[in-house]
Amino acid sequence: MRRLKRRDCAVLHLGLKWPWYHLIDNGTKHVEFREATPYWNTRIENWTRRTNEGRTPVLEFQNGYGRFSPRMWFIAGSGVGITHTFSGADVPVQHKELGEFPKARYTLFIGERVELEDW
Repeated sequence: MRRLKRRDCAVLHLGLKWPWYHLIDNGTKHVEFREATPYWNTRIENWTRRTNEGRTPVLEFQNGYGRFSPRMWFIAGSGVGITHTFSGADVPVQHKELGEFPKARYTLFIGERVELEDW
């Protein structure tokens, strides 16, 4: 597992419930979705700006919100220069509990697992 210096990375923090955290941890889940709300628009825009400044795009997944909650880090992207995409409201979302419905969303691609130094 590669070790990266935290100051050289643009980290996007994502809180997850246990089932989704576990699926990412064991390598089953390779993408994460976030609804395109003003909150996520701002966070992903700022994260993208920092990656465009030459920092490595890193996704930090945390199970819960406690200080000692488990965390894991992945380099974002499944291809050269691809870290996330935006899908408009005309593309339906398939949700486990809610079924299919149209919503604008971001798709975050999960790449190689890494460790961050200075943590």
